[in-house]
Amino acid sequence: MIKNAISLSALLLASQMPVAIAAEVPNVVDSFETIFGVTEGKRRNHTKGFCFNATLTPHDQSITQFTNSPIFTEEVNVAGRFSHGGGNNHAADDKAGGKYGMGLSITTSSGELHLMALNTLDFFPVATPEAFAELMYAKSQGGDAVKAFKEKNTDLQRFKAHMSKKKVTLTPYEGNTYNSVNSFYLVNTAGEKTAIRWSFVPSQNESVVVEPKPDFFFDNMQQNLNDHELVWDMVVTIANPDDDVDNPSIPWEGDNKKIIAAKLKISSINSDELGGCDNINFDPLVLSSGFAPSADPMLQARRNAYAISFGKRLSEKQ
Repeated sequence: MIKNAISLSALLLASQMPVAIAAEVPNVVDSFETIFGVTEGKRRNHTKGFCFNATLTPHDQSITQFTNSPIFTEEVNVAGRFSHGGGNNHAADDKAGGKYGMGLSITTSSGELHLMALNTLDFFPVATPEAFAELMYAKSQGGDAVKAFKEKNTDLQRFKAHMSKKKVTLTPYEGNTYNSVNSFYLVNTAGEKTAIRWSFVPSQNESVVVEPKPDFFFDNMQQNLNDHELVWDMVVTIANPDDDVDNPSIPWEGDNKKIIAAKLKISSINSDELGGCDNINFDPLVLSSGFAPSADPMLQARRNAYAISFGKRLSEKQ
């Protein structure tokens, strides 16, 4: 039932998106297809990956002063997906420095649905849908076009400078931290709103335990899962008054309050096809009660692009 509901939601969103955004977003999807080609029946971005099942268990109850969301008051079931960034369905697992994603479909006991689309970026490379569309088009045109775009975009310059300082290591899916990147609001029973971002941080160091090969991440996670629990802490970061809530290209670098609000525990993994997660559209604007979106324009852009990609792959499977 959930999968069908998400499918219908995605198709409706694709047909009802605002005209200005609808004219811009297909260029992003088209650019992904130009850069990576098309694997029919698969996502245009985060194409390669696999499914998992998990539970999300509340941890620090201080989070409930900020929100009445049921995901912080009861253990909930999660259907999720790990993935490589980009549209290459044969992306190499044994290449260090990869960018990865985590999608979560959370279902509460009362039937509420909460979707999350996270990735290993600390913050977004640009601030607006228009800039992202221009960046992706530049990438589809080659290195010179990307260089020209970077010279005029200070957000991308800041992002590239940050990335150049990060240590590049071969780290499997289970060893990575996944970030919301965009901001949201927690809403409590009094209607008070608190701006937040969140991350899923591995509760212990997870490493490569099988021989690295172009396709070894699944076997590596299964081996680690056989040996011990795979758990991530859901760390909620509360915005300071001077943090930019609506710009995903600006990191929050102050002394922010952080709460380990819940713990995500993997129970099993499976392929896209057998696990069923390929039929889930991880729309970041599907939120449970006690959450609200910020005015970050990239949230709506991500929703629109995901809906278009989802509609394409559904039609290709028919």
